[in-house]
Amino acid sequence: MSSRELVCIIDPIHSAGVERIAAGHDVIAGEGWRDDPRLAETSVIVIRTSPLGPDIFGAMPRLKAIVKHGAGVDNIAIPAATAQGVMVANTPGGNNSTAVAEGAVSMMLALLRRSRDMDALVRENRWDERWGIRLGDLTGTKVGLIGFGRIARVVARICGAGFGAEVAAYDPMVPDEDIRAACAEPTDLAGVLARDVISIHTPLTEGTRNLIDTVELGMMRPHAILVNCSRGGIINEAALAEALRSGQIAGAGIDVFDAEPPPSNHPLFGLPNCLLSPHVAGVTEAGMKDMALNVAAVIEAVSRGERPATLLNPEVFS
Repeated sequence: MSSRELVCIIDPIHSAGVERIAAGHDVIAGEGWRDDPRLAETSVIVIRTSPLGPDIFGAMPRLKAIVKHGAGVDNIAIPAATAQGVMVANTPGGNNSTAVAEGAVSMMLALLRRSRDMDALVRENRWDERWGIRLGDLTGTKVGLIGFGRIARVVARICGAGFGAEVAAYDPMVPDEDIRAACAEPTDLAGVLARDVISIHTPLTEGTRNLIDTVELGMMRPHAILVNCSRGGIINEAALAEALRSGQIAGAGIDVFDAEPPPSNHPLFGLPNCLLSPHVAGVTEAGMKDMALNVAAVIEAVSRGERPATLLNPEVFS
C-alpha cells in the first residue's frame, strides 16, 4: 500500500515528471518553496544542482528521502542525511547518459573544428583567412576517458564506432576486462593524458578534486584538448587557464565549474581557446523528461515502503 507524500521540488524538473508526481502526491514547487507553510511536513525532497545540507532538511522531521535528479550527488550532504535517517537516491542512466555523452562529443568537435572561430570569420568579413586554416579531426584520433561509467561508455561507443577513434580509459574502480568489453583499452591516468582528446567522466569526490592540476596538464600534448562535462572541481581551473594561456595545451571545453555560476572575473572567460557552457550537456528534451520520470519512479518506490534501486545510503533503509 502506498502512502501519500509531500514532495518539495527545489530545482525545476520536466513538467512530465511534476505531473506524474502530482498525480499521487502533494507538491511544493517554484521559487517560493521556502515560504510554503507546509515545508516542515515534507517527506521527500527532489533536487538537481542546488546545495542541499542540514540547514534545509534538518528542519523536516518527517523527511524520508532525498531524490537527486541526475547522477552526481556532491551537492548533497549525505552523511548528515544518513544521520537523520533519510534515504538518498539518484537517477543515473537512461536518456540523460546519452545526452551528456553527446554533449561531450559535441564539445570535442566544436574545439577540433574551431566552430566559434569559423563563425567569426564569416561575420567579420575575414573570409580569405580560411586558406591558412587547418582544422582538427575526431576521426581516427586517440581519445582518452577519465572515468568509465555509463556516460563514458556512450562516449566510447560514439567515438569508436562512429568516428573510428582509438579509445582508452582510466578508471581504477572498473576491471580491465569490463573496459575492454565496452570497446576501450584500459590504461592509467598518464596513458589517458598522453592522448589527443581527453574527456572527464568521473564523479567529484575528495579523491578526484583537483585530479587534473598543473602536473597533469603538463603531461598533456601541446595539440591536445580537454573536455569536462562531469563536475567542476575535478580540474584546477586556475591551472587550466594558465595551461591554455601559455599554449601548453591547445584547447578546453568546460560545461561545469567549481562555483556555479562562475564569478565574472573567472580566469577562463578571456581565453579564445576555451569553449564554455552553463552545465547543460545533459539538458535535452528527451534527457530531462526521462530523468524526471525516473525521479517520479523513485518517489513511488519510497511511497510503497520499498528500497529504491539507486539508494546510496542503504544503512538507513528499514
